Amino acid sequence: MDITVPVIASLLWSLNPAVISKWARNSPPLLFTSIRALLAASFLLVVIALLRTAGLTLGTVAYNANSLNNTTVILLIVLSAITGPAVGDAFYVKAIQKLGGSLAVVLSYTYIFFTGLFALILHIEYPTTWMILGGVLAFTGVVVAVSSNSFTFRITGIAYALLAGVNWGLATVLIRLVRDYVDPVTLSIIRLAIVFLVMIPLSILFREAHRLSRDLLIATSITGILGWGVGMVLFIYSIYRIGPSLTAIATALTPVLSQVTTRIIASERISPRVFLGSFLVMLGIISASL
Repeated sequence: MDITVPVIASLLWSLNPAVISKWARNSPPLLFTSIRALLAASFLLVVIALLRTAGLTLGTVAYNANSLNNTTVILLIVLSAITGPAVGDAFYVKAIQKLGGSLAVVLSYTYIFFTGLFALILHIEYPTTWMILGGVLAFTGVVVAVSSNSFTFRITGIAYALLAGVNWGLATVLIRLVRDYVDPVTLSIIRLAIVFLVMIPLSILFREAHRLSRDLLIATSITGILGWGVGMVLFIYSIYRIGPSLTAIATALTPVLSQVTTRIIASERISPRVFLGSFLVMLGIISASL
């Protein structure tokens, strides 16, 4: 089923908060993001090269001049890269560093609603009653599973988290606009290259410390290769197949599963809230699929 694709992506992304907290909590966010993009793009290029050696391909770029012109397509791809994995993920990392994983995840995943809003504004999708109900249930599941009794409230951290949600929502919708022009793998590589080329100069401009440590390489390798190298391709494929809103709702599993992976890495007992949250998210996904 197509709905399993974003679920798999969510499983891969669920590693990110635990990995970032353990190995990259104090890493410069712009540098961190650029290295992730470089490793993910390199991974995909190696995969393509190996497949071509075996006589296989992963798809080609195809333009349709009857609708959007090439310049518009390129602009949409650039914007989707900058707003999503570049600015959006940088805000997310910064929010985790300021607020801790729990509150940052809850606020950032308002992207479910921002995705639906942008899709409506751009006339890409018109949410059904079931889709709205599914979104509410999924977000409620996130709140139940992730919320803890102790939150660190910082205005700047809250702003970072909400800005991550806005940027992710816009990027998700922009991806849908180029569905008929470029395949998921090619689009992923282009977006990752853009992220790297944008974030490195910004990292230098903001005078981040450029020290490569073992912990930084571990964190960027896991979150880059798995989260972006594989997860981004699955995410884009899902948007192409089932649309941005349902994909966003399905990826609400990410923060819920993150509670499991974080506790496994920290050798902690899994709270009953996680199971209840998982149930609500799954119920939301099923409702939105109706």
